[in-house]
Amino acid sequence: MKKSLFFLVLVTLLIGFTTSAFAEAVTVEYWNLFGGGDAEFMDAIVEEFNATHDDINVDVTRLEWEEYYTKLKTATASGNGPDIAISHVTRVKELADEGLIVPLAELGESVGIKWSEYNTNILNGAEIDGEIYAVPLDTHPLVYYYNKDLLSEAGLLNEDGTPKIEGSFKDYLAKLKADSSAKYPMTNWTKLTAEGHYRVWWSLYNQLDGSPVITGKEVTLDKEKAVEAIDWMKDLYDKEYSPLHSEYMENVNLFRNGEAASLLTGVWITGTLEETEGLNFGVIPMPEIFNNRSVWGDSHTLVIPYARDIDEEKQKAALTFAKWATDHGELWAKAGHIPSKNTVIEKEAFRNMPYRLDYVKAADYVKFDSAGAYTWGIRTEITTALSKVWNDQITAGEAVDEAVTAIERLISR
Repeated sequence: MKKSLFFLVLVTLLIGFTTSAFAEAVTVEYWNLFGGGDAEFMDAIVEEFNATHDDINVDVTRLEWEEYYTKLKTATASGNGPDIAISHVTRVKELADEGLIVPLAELGESVGIKWSEYNTNILNGAEIDGEIYAVPLDTHPLVYYYNKDLLSEAGLLNEDGTPKIEGSFKDYLAKLKADSSAKYPMTNWTKLTAEGHYRVWWSLYNQLDGSPVITGKEVTLDKEKAVEAIDWMKDLYDKEYSPLHSEYMENVNLFRNGEAASLLTGVWITGTLEETEGLNFGVIPMPEIFNNRSVWGDSHTLVIPYARDIDEEKQKAALTFAKWATDHGELWAKAGHIPSKNTVIEKEAFRNMPYRLDYVKAADYVKFDSAGAYTWGIRTEITTALSKVWNDQITAGEAVDEAVTAIERLISR
């Protein structure tokens, strides 16, 4: 009888201990939109975090890019949102304005986040009216990849392996077209219905010191500078310095197979180019074509969706993951993205990666185009107007007038 009683007590204690141990592990529901190589790198980050944190388990749900924000907003509004989620920085204002994410300054500090360690330019994109609403994970701007062998053919490669751009950038492209064996001196994403055109236009417009497209509920686009940027791009295509109507991977492959001497696209393609056998390439931030080095870019950030019943323990666990992921930004940099934290840039593990240091300064040049709920609508309207110019349907001036009218209609709804 005594033995049976002792055994029963022992089992009860063990069950209680086990239950307590399991109860200590907080499950954090994490939504993201990553696909392809990005998904693999993010999965590895989550796996390593979980392996090194017995008290927190991050559970990933991956949604398709096209449906991601609709589902995130709907789920959060109905009280079924995740504990932490990815948001592009250009969506942060929209989510904050709609009350779907919470401020993070004090909450982040409570788990050891030091906001001063983040790149100022990237962090500023996550601030709305002086409040930090997101933990920046990276930035991913357009950068300029170039084929060293083809530039060398044209006498346009410096001894340090960088492009020799003397005079205007178009002068450089003209010489590259004339004196190299490449069919095109440059290529970029030019499918008419896609926003590749917009990204280049936005970069040029900001290099001309263009004003915001909208301020509040008023269109404040600088029409003269908008036209100048469009005219520069139209001339690029008319002279066949870059092909028109190319799908995204088509223009990448033109560069990979040597038909294009250079490629203007986002940092996310670095890994693909690294794996291309026989491709002797280099990369620098987008060149200064007008007055400064401004460039289009976006940023992946981590946000905490609003919940009616606040679970501070889960919020802190979620931000512990955000802190760890950004502290170990060199893992995410394998995907090509520029880490958000200055402290990561100084790590030997990051500095030993090929190519990344060659374009890391681009993080300081990024101009985010956040306009709250109107951001993506504005991109669409400008892209539509640009496509008509490339097809010789309207002039640059007419395109700007059409875009302004469409944007005024958009923001008046």
